[in-house]
Amino acid sequence: MRIIKYQKQKQGKYLIELENGTEIETYEDLILKYDLLIKKRVTPDLLQSIQEENAIYELYFVALKYLKVRMRSTLQLREYLLKKGYSDDLICSTMERLKLQGYLNDEIYGRSLVHDSISFGVDGPIKIKKELHNLDITEGQIDQILSEYTEDIELSKIEKLVLKHIRSNHSKSGYSLKQKIYQHLLNLGYHSSLIEQKLSLVVQGDEGEKKIYQKEYQKLYRKLSRKYTGKELEYQIKQKMFQKGFHSGDVC
Repeated sequence: MRIIKYQKQKQGKYLIELENGTEIETYEDLILKYDLLIKKRVTPDLLQSIQEENAIYELYFVALKYLKVRMRSTLQLREYLLKKGYSDDLICSTMERLKLQGYLNDEIYGRSLVHDSISFGVDGPIKIKKELHNLDITEGQIDQILSEYTEDIELSKIEKLVLKHIRSNHSKSGYSLKQKIYQHLLNLGYHSSLIEQKLSLVVQGDEGEKKIYQKEYQKLYRKLSRKYTGKELEYQIKQKMFQKGFHSGDVC
């Protein structure tokens, strides 16, 4: 069949019209590969080959577009392409091609994840390690990646987070604040032993403990004095203050 028309499309594609009215959308690379600009003819076998290779090119460009938005892991890309309905064989061959070209690299992806967390995020190494495991990155690669998240860096980030909590504390006792910070940092994936090293900053930095105690005491007094008086009022206030983590001996 003779080719009677070429029409350029977006993303390096061409629409080819055959003499029988059939239209084929294919890629510029395939037009050059099969010398279609010179021969201007296609056989049924060649047409089938072009259609099969179209699927390979289409998948490659879909994957490449997904990776160019931001870096992804092998697992993330695979799951994305499976949802798009592509076959396992095509996905595997495409991912191998992308790996060879340097577009897909789990170790580089993991390192970027760590760098972002260190520079801009709040997650600790334990949480990052779990995330890398969930992405099917190998244990050896994870060890290499996390070697950049040193103990000194972890301690520095813990200290910043502890001081941030201290500065924003307006109602909690030193004891309650410590408990809250400890649990919060554990959830973020920091090591408990390193958190404990920095929790001493709560006592050293909490110069407003007396002020907070008095503020909470007055708040409870106003609320409970509507219902209690005398010793019963004092007892109820002390009970509530105790529940909040304050002890009468903590503040002069």
